Amino acid sequence: MSGKFVDVKKAASDGVGAGLPIIGGGGRVPTDKGYNAMIAKAAQKWGVPVDLALRQAQQESGNFDPNVISGKKKSGAGAVGLFQFMPLTAKALGVDPTNPTQSADKAMGYLAQLFKKFGDWKKAVWAYNWGEGNVAKYLAGQKKALPGETRKYGLIVVDGYTNEEASQTGADVL
Repeated sequence: MSGKFVDVKKAASDGVGAGLPIIGGGGRVPTDKGYNAMIAKAAQKWGVPVDLALRQAQQESGNFDPNVISGKKKSGAGAVGLFQFMPLTAKALGVDPTNPTQSADKAMGYLAQLFKKFGDWKKAVWAYNWGEGNVAKYLAGQKKALPGETRKYGLIVVDGYTNEEASQTGADVL
């Protein structure tokens, strides 16, 4: 999913995420498909860098695929919605994963919690992707390798790589 990107400074000047912390990632955020302002608002509420939040939403939703966001198309594991909540997680959090506003708010709250736990945005997004228990075990040396999919996810969401650029690093191959 290559997706389209715009410069993060332009997005801020357009009022999307103005004044929000920026993590970097080559200054790229997804082209707005009607969700950027809502995602930026949730990111601001929880203190998540807006560019990271926008790239995460793009990655999780298959480049803002309406069928993914609406729940008509589920992940192979059964995850649903803009931020790909698993049904049991969505129920436990009291979120309708097919409601983009609720989904963004809960996802950003959870990501902020993971950042607080791990102290690093890359580790936080790894935990969002692979599970916080798995990341904790990996960091403690109890798991030998981070899955390639999770390494690639970190490069895309935190560092701003395109899917193709991340694949060229070999991140998704062990």
